[in-house]
Formats: sequence, structure tokens, C-alpha cells
Amino acid sequence: MRTPLAQNDILQAVVRDALAAEDAPVADVTVGTCLAAVSARYCGLASLVSHIAPGLARLQPRRDALPQSARELAATLADPGVANTDAASLAMAAVNALLPPPPEGPEHPGQSLMVDRGRGKNVAVVGHFPFVGALREVCATLWVLEKRPRPGDTDASKAPEVLPQADVVAVTGTTLVNGTLADILRHCREDAFVVMLGPTTPYAPSLFSCGIDVLAGCAVPDPAAALAGIRAGSCFKGLSGVRQTAWARPGLEV
Repeated sequence: MRTPLAQNDILQAVVRDALAAEDAPVADVTVGTCLAAVSARYCGLASLVSHIAPGLARLQPRRDALPQSARELAATLADPGVANTDAASLAMAAVNALLPPPPEGPEHPGQSLMVDRGRGKNVAVVGHFPFVGALREVCATLWVLEKRPRPGDTDASKAPEVLPQADVVAVTGTTLVNGTLADILRHCREDAFVVMLGPTTPYAPSLFSCGIDVLAGCAVPDPAAALAGIRAGSCFKGLSGVRQTAWARPGLEV
């Protein structure tokens, strides 16, 4: 198993990456049904915790009550008081509004990466991603760990039993804001191939040292289109104006 890390240690490392980037004023904050966006150096996205946590009230931020600088807003990610709330989602969106996307290259959705890497392997997916059906067709064994399991899924409480068996593990970037990433990584084998997926995923190099092999997030080349979709209630699947891309740890090709 991997060396245990505390969730807040991971978050502090991500914040340090963000604070090392050039600061910019927060030009706009957009909160939809599924996603939050912060516009600063870039347009940064993050999934809303309230969208995946039943009963949690959705944050309706007052623009004048938020920090005016992207660095200040990003720094709140490491505040234990915002963990597992939409305030953490806003902070992560600010992190993503500061960190540059990886160098321009071919679009590389997380789905194709997982199908390529999962072929013939034992695969664990933390969260029910849209590509689960395609993945099930090619991997030797597939476990889908879910807090609210659907037919064929495995209850997330079984993670300590399942993850040590997995050759390939996919985790959503939302695990950074809902407080669960450290526990997931703790149960992954040292030689497991671990991918972080989704719009919340930050291009934070410190995550490679925490045990992530590939960061499969997104850039937002057309902010106007993306923000219009978010305001209309769109979730990430099918959202216009975004570009999925993957960044591997140094020395690893994807």
C-alpha cells in the first residue's frame, strides 16, 4: 500500500501550486446546478459538492463577499471549515483559474485513457462515470465504487477491500473537495496506475508526488460558451467550450 497522506496535506500542496502562479483578480463567479466557475487568469471549473451530496444546500455566493483575488479564494481550499461544501468547490475553481493547462496537444478525454489502460486489467472506478459501460467491455474485472450504488456497482464502503486488488484506479477530482481522496490513495497499491478525472481536476504538479499518475482534467478555450452552459444548468458531459486533456507525471507517456 502507499504511504498514508492526510487530506489537508494534499490540499495544502495543491494550494501551494496555485499560489506559485501569477495572481489575477476574480473577474466573475458563476454557479450553476452542477458546476461552479471562476474567471481569473483562466476560466476554472469545479463540480459542486451540493450536486453529489443530497440534502446539502447549494451555495449562492455574494460577489462582494468573496475574496477579490484568485489567490485569496484558492487559499481557502485548505481551510478545514469549507471541506465537503460548495465553498470548497469555489476554492477549487479558483485554483483551476490560476493553474495553466498542460501544453497544447491532442485532445485526450479520460474515457479513452481509461479504456486503453484498463484493457485486460482489474480496474476500480471511484464514482459512476459515463464511460463505465465501455470500460466493462474491455477490462478483466471492473468495480464501480459508489456511495449511492446502482445495479452492478459496489458500495463505496468496500473500498478498503477492492482497491488493493486494482491494477488501474480512476478517481474523480471531486474527491479533493469532498474529503475522500486521502483515504482512497491509502488503499491503492504502490504499483497501481491512478488517474484523476473530471472538470474539478487541477493541473497541480504536487499531485504526482501524492500518488496520481495522470491528471485528466479540462481547459476552457471558449469561456463564454462554457459559462452559458453552466448558467443553463448543464453538467460537464456535453458542456460546450471545454477541451479535455491529460497531463502525465514526468517520465510517463499517455
